[in-house]
Amino acid sequence: MMKRIFLLILCSVMLCGMLLPVLAGEEDFKGEIGDIGCPWGAPAIDGNITDTEGWSAVQPLNKENTDGGWGAIPVEVEGSLRTAYDTEYLYIAAEIILPEISLSEGEDWIDGGETGNMPGWDGDVFVFTLDPLNKLLDAGFISDTSVWYCFGIFEGNVIRTYRTHANDGEISDIVSAKGKLTDGSWCLEAAIPWETICKDVSDISYGDVEITPEEITEGREVTCAMIYYDRRYDPEATERITYHRYVTIATTCADGTEGIMATPWMLKAYGIHLQLGELPKEGGVTTVDTTADATEAVTDEKGNAVTDEKGNKVTQKVTAKTTTKKATTGTATGGNAAQTLDVGIAVAFGALAASGIGLAVSKKRRK
Repeated sequence: MMKRIFLLILCSVMLCGMLLPVLAGEEDFKGEIGDIGCPWGAPAIDGNITDTEGWSAVQPLNKENTDGGWGAIPVEVEGSLRTAYDTEYLYIAAEIILPEISLSEGEDWIDGGETGNMPGWDGDVFVFTLDPLNKLLDAGFISDTSVWYCFGIFEGNVIRTYRTHANDGEISDIVSAKGKLTDGSWCLEAAIPWETICKDVSDISYGDVEITPEEITEGREVTCAMIYYDRRYDPEATERITYHRYVTIATTCADGTEGIMATPWMLKAYGIHLQLGELPKEGGVTTVDTTADATEAVTDEKGNAVTDEKGNKVTQKVTAKTTTKKATTGTATGGNAAQTLDVGIAVAFGALAASGIGLAVSKKRRK
């Protein structure tokens, strides 16, 4: 009898172990976001996300690339992420779509204990966390976190920023952020200074990892993650609770474990790798073929100038090809180098030699 009870318990444990990942939504997760381009640019931080300001391509956020932080609740968050960078800032833009959005009213008091202030604010919170150039990971902080930049939306479409895990506190005066609430979603745009990020990397590593903004440049990689705190009112508890946490996790963590089985906000499990795009070229020059109209003298088969009945030389219009130079200069707007074009206009001048043979001479003039 005891053997049967033991076998029943053992089978139940094994069955629960197999079902839990399914209940938690593992069957929906397809894989990490992975490498995405982060172009050079300086989008306007005004809360209006547009396609013409230099943002990266839209990166969807959904159950296929995002895991639930705990429990057996399927991933419900959807939305998008865009990024850009320049020498001073990392720019992020995000839109979040959820069945229920809770505005923040102040600092976080939900859940209590050591995790109570992790997202900073007491409503829904969009967290962006990053490891520039993988310096923390390479230094062995594999099971730690990097600094969290926590964005909450308040009454009146006010976006406020809170920093946690190092130098905890509100930093809305340091991080410029704007956004708005819409029907069923909210969005934000933010500019996080590289100086602040670099100092936070040093502080969270107790000085073991040092980095400067000058190192964060074209061709380098910034590993990061989105962590979303979904807060909802619980009528039984008569207060807000953390309904779920969603994280953009890695398919396989840096230590070889499956991302779906890891603590998702550890450095080893970050699932986004920003590839920093090409810097604007200063003084680069390329050549472009163009055409311009000109005139030349009409000659007969022997090369003699043709005249009309009044003795005037006859001319005709011709199209001449010329080469112009296209120069590029740096810009801090729109993600691409501004371009200026020096246009050379070819003008052919007809002239008659003393022998009566017309010679066409083209001359380029730069404006």
